[in-house]
Amino acid sequence: MKIFTTILNIIFIPIIAWFLSHIFAVFGFFLAVTYPGWWLVFPTQHLCLWCRIRKLSVCSFSHSFYSGGLVLLFSIFSVGVVFAESRILQKFGFPPTPKTVSIVIPTTGQYLLGQIYPVRVEIFGVKYPIATVQTDIGFDAKTLRVIDISTNGSFAKIFVQKKIDNEVGYARLSGGLSDPGFLGEQGLFGIVFFQGISPGFAKVEVLPSSMVLANDSHGTNVVKELASATYLVLPEMISPEEGEQQNQIDYSGKFVLGEKTAMGEEGTQIKFYEESEVMGMQTKLESANREKTSFADVFFELLGTADRIILSFWQRIIS
Repeated sequence: MKIFTTILNIIFIPIIAWFLSHIFAVFGFFLAVTYPGWWLVFPTQHLCLWCRIRKLSVCSFSHSFYSGGLVLLFSIFSVGVVFAESRILQKFGFPPTPKTVSIVIPTTGQYLLGQIYPVRVEIFGVKYPIATVQTDIGFDAKTLRVIDISTNGSFAKIFVQKKIDNEVGYARLSGGLSDPGFLGEQGLFGIVFFQGISPGFAKVEVLPSSMVLANDSHGTNVVKELASATYLVLPEMISPEEGEQQNQIDYSGKFVLGEKTAMGEEGTQIKFYEESEVMGMQTKLESANREKTSFADVFFELLGTADRIILSFWQRIIS
């Protein structure tokens, strides 16, 4: 019987201590501050930790301050435990980085037949640093064609893919930047230059194969929303003067449709792709085999979320 009791103590005492550490990480500081007041209001019902530890028979008001100090020390230690625990869980991907990013393009527009116009591909809602972006653009190849994809003014500094297929209506731009990644409410990733080749409505959409990977050591895809748009190509032809002016524009240079970019000021980009490389259309994500969610995964995800809430709470209090 004694051995059984010892085994239960070995199992349950650490569990209780771990549970209390999370409780004290949130409420311990406030309990330490109110400890002396608790002694004044309920002197006979007051649980004095100092007297319990020192085994004192008479409790005084000063002992309540000592008890409050002990609670404060345990609370600071508890916050440290929660912080260390959250770091360990993050290494294993708990909780996963939330999906907050939207890849957007201009929603509407109308252009003359033969006119070249820019479509800015931007990301919004970056709440956590991102490292890699892949944007796959699908378009109506009967109405539009892609002239070029510009990276001037992009927050990304390293580009590995730029692929265009005007036969099926597909364009891809992939790139990113090194640690610590990009963090901001809005960022320009690239500019796709379309030309209207046939009058009518043309749909342009960001395909589901697009990705925005977080800089969280797991490469979590944080895309929440993908945009689509419909552009109108008017039957009126662009004038010869405007056509000649567009032919003189260097779309890959520092000037894009007369607008100077800030690339010269922000730094140099590194590009590994071949400009002439062409790729077929890929509109569907490759279906990965999803592993069954185990009880341990659910528990660690909830624990990681709780740790993040506790640390965010103290961060707001301090700031």
